[in-house]
Amino acid sequence: MRGRRIVLLLITALVMVSLPSGASAKAVGVCPVGYELVTVESLGLTPDEATGIPSLDGNRDALTCIMFLPVPEGSHLDGAFVFRDNTVRPG
Repeated sequence: MRGRRIVLLLITALVMVSLPSGASAKAVGVCPVGYELVTVESLGLTPDEATGIPSLDGNRDALTCIMFLPVPEGSHLDGAFVFRDNTVRPG
């Protein structure tokens, strides 16, 4: 039983590695209210870099959602935002 589990895990890993990491897939969701849909490249990341961060582009469609945060006047932050992948099901 344990041997089968290891073989299954190895096969799954090989399939995942063999898929092109930069391949664009059809978007599987939309952004939550208050977020804006953008490309990961517009954030200065390549699709390959973004797929390593599941909350950024876990669905590998090269799109993500951002929400700009209010920045207090005089703050050293400029253009601060939070991100999450576009996985909200359209309803």
